[in-house]
Amino acid sequence: MQGWFPTLGRAASGLVLAWSMVSSAHADFTPSFSGYGTVGGTRTSDDEYAFVHDPTEYTGATHQFDVGLESRIGVQAILDFGSGFSVTVQELARQRGSAAFDLGTEWAFLQYSPDPDWKFRLGRVALATFLYSDSREVGYAAPWFRAPNELYGSETLQYLDGAEALWHHNFGAVRLGLLGSYGSTQEDYQVLIGGVETASRVDIKDASNLGATLEFGDFLFRVAQTKLSVPSVSIPLSPTFSVTYTLKDTFNSAGLQFDDGKAIVLSEYAKRSENDVPGVGLQIEASREWYVAGGWRFGKFTPLAMYGKFEPHSSVLFPQGNYGTWSGSLRYDVVRNVALKAQLSRPQAGNPTYWVVPNPGSSERVNVYSVGADFVF
Repeated sequence: MQGWFPTLGRAASGLVLAWSMVSSAHADFTPSFSGYGTVGGTRTSDDEYAFVHDPTEYTGATHQFDVGLESRIGVQAILDFGSGFSVTVQELARQRGSAAFDLGTEWAFLQYSPDPDWKFRLGRVALATFLYSDSREVGYAAPWFRAPNELYGSETLQYLDGAEALWHHNFGAVRLGLLGSYGSTQEDYQVLIGGVETASRVDIKDASNLGATLEFGDFLFRVAQTKLSVPSVSIPLSPTFSVTYTLKDTFNSAGLQFDDGKAIVLSEYAKRSENDVPGVGLQIEASREWYVAGGWRFGKFTPLAMYGKFEPHSSVLFPQGNYGTWSGSLRYDVVRNVALKAQLSRPQAGNPTYWVVPNPGSSERVNVYSVGADFVF
């Protein structure tokens, strides 16, 4: 837990620096600050398997209770200059690679809103892929303690450095939203190639995201498509020979939410497709994934049941597979802005979205136990 204190200091210093820079340029603005975090941990029922949320985490939780994997803290500053102009900066400390509480900039953009319907952003913006993309790391905003790995672990990119346009309008009882963004991004990740864990960095210079939301009463429906191009991807075919080509990746997703204050129903579906590796006849990665979740609020308690499915197609990274995971979570809202949560998941040992090193030849199910507290301030 000692890593929290220097990280908080760096985050605060960054926000103060941003504030001082813009304040020196324009003294007439309204600042606001907020934050969020999670204090919790995870352990598994089998020490041979290390649980992670996605390939950007290199070390995971095993039979020993791991706090660094789940715990995180974020702070956000919004500087409103009036006349539709504002600046938003968000810093988050969480596990990245092998480092717990590693500080990173999630958002940093200038926004211009000429009217209530339109928003134009320039800088680092959220990559809006899923229902919870804008609050992906804000555990308090979600009914579960941990999002289904089958979906949220399949697309690890969370931001774009570029431009974004958003439009929302009410048509009576219906609210329609559209968004489009374009830019570049990068990600450090670790994958299993030829039985060896390999850490790599992918630099994406050409990424776009289109999305639409439809809200009616207690229902929300969302669709999105993310396309990206990675130049000069090198695939080793032998110790002395590799193929270099331009990877083109398409990730389509759709989500449905119903929430009337008592009942909660969530479901999302996604499909990834890529161009074949020249001379191999396989994509680096191709898959279909989905989940369904349902729960009910009993006063301060919210139990939730989930079932997630990950179906990789035969590719360079994964063999053909079909993996399903049952999960159950319980939320207890202690006081305003603080919620205690517990979650149990039973993924298969071969499910590559859950483990640092999966075991496709095993039919074993490994329990993943998690407890913690989510908060906002």
